[in-house]
Amino acid sequence: MPVFFILNSQVMSMLKNYWTTSVRNLLRYKGYAFINIAGLGIGIATAILIFLYVQDELSYDRHNQKFDRIYRIILKGKIQSNEINGAISNAPVGPAMVRELPGVENYTRLFTFAGEPVVRYGEHSFVEKKFYYADSTFFDVFTAPVVKGNRDEFLKRPQTLVLTEETAEKYFGEEDPVGKMLEVGEDRTAFEVVGVVKGFPKNSHFTFDMLGAGSTIFSNQNEFWISNNNYTYVTLREEASAEEVQEQLNKLVRKYVGPQMEQFIGVTLEEMEEAGQYYGYFLQPLKDIHLRSDLQFEIEPGGSMATVIIFSLIAVFIIVIASINFMNLATARSSVRAHEVGIRKVVGSARRQLISQFMAESVIMSLFSLLLAIVLIKLFMPAFNQFTGKSLDFELYRNPMLLPVLLVVWLVVGFLSGTYPAFFLASFQPVKVLKGKFKAGMKSRILRSILVVFQFTITIVLFISTFIVFRQMNYISRKDLGFNKENLLVIERTYILGERAEAFRQEINKIPGVTGSSYSNTFPGEILGNTAFVPEGSAASQTHALNFMITDEFFDEVYELEMTEGRWFSAEMPSDSSALVINEAAARALGFEDPLQHRLILLGENNIPLQIIGVVKDFHYETLHQTIKPLVIAHMVDATTNLNIRIRPENRQSILEAIQAEWENIISNQPPSYTFLDDSLASKYDSERSTGMIFGSFSLLAIIIASMGLLGLASFSADQRTREIGIRKVMGASVQRIMGILSKEIIWLVLIATLIAWPLAYYFIKDWLQNFAFRIDLEIWVFVAATVLAFLIALLTVSAKTWRAARANPADSLRYE
Repeated sequence: MPVFFILNSQVMSMLKNYWTTSVRNLLRYKGYAFINIAGLGIGIATAILIFLYVQDELSYDRHNQKFDRIYRIILKGKIQSNEINGAISNAPVGPAMVRELPGVENYTRLFTFAGEPVVRYGEHSFVEKKFYYADSTFFDVFTAPVVKGNRDEFLKRPQTLVLTEETAEKYFGEEDPVGKMLEVGEDRTAFEVVGVVKGFPKNSHFTFDMLGAGSTIFSNQNEFWISNNNYTYVTLREEASAEEVQEQLNKLVRKYVGPQMEQFIGVTLEEMEEAGQYYGYFLQPLKDIHLRSDLQFEIEPGGSMATVIIFSLIAVFIIVIASINFMNLATARSSVRAHEVGIRKVVGSARRQLISQFMAESVIMSLFSLLLAIVLIKLFMPAFNQFTGKSLDFELYRNPMLLPVLLVVWLVVGFLSGTYPAFFLASFQPVKVLKGKFKAGMKSRILRSILVVFQFTITIVLFISTFIVFRQMNYISRKDLGFNKENLLVIERTYILGERAEAFRQEINKIPGVTGSSYSNTFPGEILGNTAFVPEGSAASQTHALNFMITDEFFDEVYELEMTEGRWFSAEMPSDSSALVINEAAARALGFEDPLQHRLILLGENNIPLQIIGVVKDFHYETLHQTIKPLVIAHMVDATTNLNIRIRPENRQSILEAIQAEWENIISNQPPSYTFLDDSLASKYDSERSTGMIFGSFSLLAIIIASMGLLGLASFSADQRTREIGIRKVMGASVQRIMGILSKEIIWLVLIATLIAWPLAYYFIKDWLQNFAFRIDLEIWVFVAATVLAFLIALLTVSAKTWRAARANPADSLRYE
């Protein structure tokens, strides 16, 4: 026992000595300490913020108890020129899989109508943007803790609802919602609330506010296998193999889809495959949906595994840059501390003790940096959340992983930064040091050069990436889309106006500042369905699945579209109700040299022939992530889902107020939901814009940290060459000449970094640009500009110190040491 206390006392005494010595050295070399603590602090703060972002991205949907066994059924097909990769499926596939595939345990489906229903309770009415119909098995597949109600009764009966806690409070306040009735939709269908659950967390690939019983709508769709308009999820049994279930699903497709494909489209699956086409349903693991899915018709926008990997690498790189600063400055200062090392060795300090002392200094400096990082995280968390669109927090009690990560980062950074300097300093020979013959070796100088090159390689890559991201965003905002997106107001869900829709449009046209209006079932940037067409007189194997839009006769004028052949629809031509306008891409895909001489058969129960009366110039009805696909436009007077209104830019607010007043003359208890088209389109690129902002921020941090290291290196380099500077000035060297000599090494290192950075940046940014069907060219001037910027920052940083050194009085310089 006494031995234990003696050893324990010795350890505590040693640690106390390390602490005292380390703090004394930090206070003695304040500039050096500031550069290292600030650089490491910024680096650690950046790494922790990115860790929180990555942790959130990787945690999507993991609240579900059956997370590893849940799969979504997705559609993949190619019919002629149109390729479909969608998150959607048909209604009967889920029930059939449970019924016929032994490896499938359960299923559930989600379905939403076009538009968002208005839900009423008493005097309260709200537009529910996250209203879905779901099967009663929804809560057997997904996990949502029950707050009120009998879970066994959830969604069992038609016209019943389950609400989230927040939604229930919005309608009922403190009342018990179970048993209450809500009116859904414009026909005010009565739905009974049967339960309340906790909503899905934000890190879910979809969230809901209100679920209606799927039996309300699914009963009439259960056997139609080639209509894909809902989302299907299945859970596999614990012993089941996803690969075996997929093979069985392929057989199910042939069993059910094949006959219906032949019945309605006139072509068999075998004939499609012989023509190089395909159509099938596939299992997609729940864990892949958020980060590894680039499908059409997603319920909510997903993330990107590439972004997660890039941000993780950036976090590592910035930590490494900050650690490199520490190593560079520690080895550069070797001559300053050489005398200290020599004396310690003479008085009996072993090499192991010296290494421990220097490592302790590094770990203690890392601790101070960690404390600074925590302050920086608290300060900049709101801005980071705004950039990323997340709601991250830095509360240890809510995130059990946070404390271990902080400890690991502290120790790893401390040891990573201190290992080489500790071994380097502890290797000095006391005899040479005390005789004043110490000189930092070539190996130390080479290592410092390599580390500086590494720092600036990363920095230049980040600069180039930032330049390209912002240029691509600027290209998107300025590209001619084939229509005029400016000053175009879209009122959504105008179908609730019913028979009064046309009267409303005419009243809108009378408002001063409104130049025209048009109804359509969708608008650019929004989801567009596709429909099967076959050219009249062609074999069924020539069936095309074409994107399909419905508009009125005013759409072309409101959007300022350009016709290349024929004409647009006209109210004076009754036959236009059976007419079509196609885009140039459709004419090419269908192989029509003279499209106006052809008719297309709309496949279905009646196989309706429709005359092509015009060809519209290709316009971007989807985002610039997509190529312009074939499009068929039909004329229908009651396609009143959205009202597109062209307005003059002046007096915008008064025009909006007048439109709202006209709306309230018809519907007084529900304000119109509207968006400006340019804002709506811009929102489709929020993820890329956020990526650009984060890249820019990280680039700035990287150059700040690297510049702090350069400043420290330049300072110590100038101090070590003080006598040389004095002699050169006496010999007549100018200030500019001396500055050139002191800066030459840094200039060469940055040039070497440029040669390494350019191919790396080209590879990474070219891969990122593949996300866009329409993108900028990678021009050499962007690489040059980014490099020149990094070079100027480096040069200015070094010049700040070399200018002072070059202007020093040579008499003082020659008395140095």
